[in-house]
Amino acid sequence: MNSVPHTIPLTPVSELVSWADSLELAVLYEPRSNRVLEVNRAFARKFGQPGPTWVGHDFSALLHPEDMRDWTEAGARLARPPFHISRDHRWQTAQGWRWIAWEETAVRDAEGELRGVRSIGRDVTKHRLAEEHFRKLAQAVEQAPVSIVLTTPGGTPQYVNSRFSEVTGYTLEEIFERQIPLLREGHPSEAAYRHFCTLVASGHKWSGELCSRRKDGSEVWELVQVSPIRNQLDEITYLLCLREDITERKGLEDRLRQAQKMESLGTLAGGIAHDFNNIISIIRGFTELSRELPPGDARLDRYLGAVHSAALRATSLVSQILSFSRKSEVAYRAVQINTMVDELTEMFQETFPRDVELRRELDDSIEAFAADPDQIRQVLLNLCVNARDAMPTGGTLTIATGRITGQEIAALKVDPTQDYVHIRVADTGIGMVQEVRTRIFEPFFTTKQEHGGTGLGLAVVYGIVANHQGVIDLESTPGEGTIFHVYLPLKARAEERFAVGVHPGPIQLPPGKESVLLVEDESSIQDILGSVLKNAGYQVKAALDGAEAIEAILAAKGHWDIVVLDLNMPRLGGMEVIKVLRERWPQVPVLIITGNMNATIKDELKALGQDHVMEKPFDLSEFGRVLRSLLDARSVP
Repeated sequence: MNSVPHTIPLTPVSELVSWADSLELAVLYEPRSNRVLEVNRAFARKFGQPGPTWVGHDFSALLHPEDMRDWTEAGARLARPPFHISRDHRWQTAQGWRWIAWEETAVRDAEGELRGVRSIGRDVTKHRLAEEHFRKLAQAVEQAPVSIVLTTPGGTPQYVNSRFSEVTGYTLEEIFERQIPLLREGHPSEAAYRHFCTLVASGHKWSGELCSRRKDGSEVWELVQVSPIRNQLDEITYLLCLREDITERKGLEDRLRQAQKMESLGTLAGGIAHDFNNIISIIRGFTELSRELPPGDARLDRYLGAVHSAALRATSLVSQILSFSRKSEVAYRAVQINTMVDELTEMFQETFPRDVELRRELDDSIEAFAADPDQIRQVLLNLCVNARDAMPTGGTLTIATGRITGQEIAALKVDPTQDYVHIRVADTGIGMVQEVRTRIFEPFFTTKQEHGGTGLGLAVVYGIVANHQGVIDLESTPGEGTIFHVYLPLKARAEERFAVGVHPGPIQLPPGKESVLLVEDESSIQDILGSVLKNAGYQVKAALDGAEAIEAILAAKGHWDIVVLDLNMPRLGGMEVIKVLRERWPQVPVLIITGNMNATIKDELKALGQDHVMEKPFDLSEFGRVLRSLLDARSVP
């Protein structure tokens, strides 16, 4: 059975549109020609002409050309049930192009013939612009090159963009499932995180570099900025977190710093060789003299003392070489700045030209402070090498230390409640013009292109000082010289563990009767350690390499009370010995002695549960104390 077509009875045009005169735009037009039949006053006002003048005009002529096709296709649906459509397009009005939304209904006679279209419209330009603005904003956020995270003030995540998922590997759903604390991750300590929470809760912005873990376990370094978002009542409703992946940049910084270290080491290579030759000459000379002396000669003690002092000089020199040449971890320890200046000055006296006079002005009241000694040593080295190069015809290089309050250097934006170590490196060289002074800390900027300068030295110095929460300043006058001022916080940090060295004295090895397996491939070192252990009462079994040690372990009926183990040995190394020991005698303590410790070896030892390490050369009395403490700890539950 055919359905009866829906009809709208014809009524006077004025009745169809007059009800909307004071509310919305209204127009009645002929659907085939788009000719206007009637408009209301609101329509006339919107399009800028009196109502009667619109009759007979083509309604579609006001439409934006780009919208014409869509408007025509939508109009074709008026001839089909439900004979009603909604559409919005751009129209040329008295106020310019505006978005107008139309609700249109077909007007048909009793036979169902389409006679007209009744359109009721409203200006939706603001709404469309807001939608367009929101759409662009959403696209920008979703396609931003930085990770964007939105959380509640308490840290509950509300949104993460695609870049965040790309960098970390986590989606928003996985963050909820695993309960990942996005704002907590990467902060080095609980105290640092509490400081961050306090800052943002009070409405302030926070920024810093954080290292966190991706989903695959790899590390990612990010420059993080967190800003509070407020509502109309000035209440903090959300936290906006922007996270820029700087992992590649951090790696580049490490490589640049390492390259600059090697450049510095190359600068001093000749002087280091000279210093080492002097040390070897002292050791050989006094050793040969000692061998010629009759037993009981009083001069023997003096000769051996000179050998011992030369050995300590060699130890210090090797330590300095390693600190420059290898990529060491940042480790805060107690730094005696005056001692460090004295050591470096002795090296400079051997390496710098004889026409460069070295002066020291040291404040003996400065106590040890928390810093990375390798990095502070590099700061001094770089500044002094620059000073030397600035005096091609000779001059005076002055290294001074002192103490200063934060209030005295408040202009440098330091903490006014903090005291600072003031390191001053001054030369009487060629000085700098203003253009050079403004760019001196830029990476790769150098005035030594003809002499192979890389432009990394002062950039590295600036980075090290900044990482120590210090500041650096300079004074320079062309033709008169340059003064660098370095200010480092003097107050020791509560969380830092100081490692203050002790001056070696007579050997005092705690006695014992326990059995010791001594694994050391250097026969002379094996003789030394074996002798001091036996003299203290211990029972010592020696092995010259890892393979011999494993044979002794597997063949033993019982077990040794402790194993003293070198790592770098022929045939089999110390790592393999530790693995066998852990399977055979997991309760036996192991004391590692090694001359080459780096981050990779530390990670391997940590994976094996090995924490007790002494780096060569070490004090024999300290060796005995550590050995005794490990043996005594066996009975402690």
